[in-house]
Amino acid sequence: MTRYKLKSIEKVTAPEGATSIRWYKFIIENNNNTITNLRAGSEKEIRIFSSESVKRLNEKYLTHINFKTHKPVIEPGFTSYL
Repeated sequence: MTRYKLKSIEKVTAPEGATSIRWYKFIIENNNNTITNLRAGSEKEIRIFSSESVKRLNEKYLTHINFKTHKPVIEPGFTSYL
């Protein structure tokens, strides 16, 4: 899987009913997925948030993680129905 990257950030009009007037749309993508998000705040805040999101996505999907698995516990007297 390829790394996620920040594709774009652009200022957009506020959604109906929003109290904040500064809204931005940012797009994160890789070869297989595109994530589009709207968020209120300054451009600097949105850049920080989107960069952290990219970092977390890459850590989640590109880091090899071994999960510890446990053997199933079979209660005394239990009969398998398989």
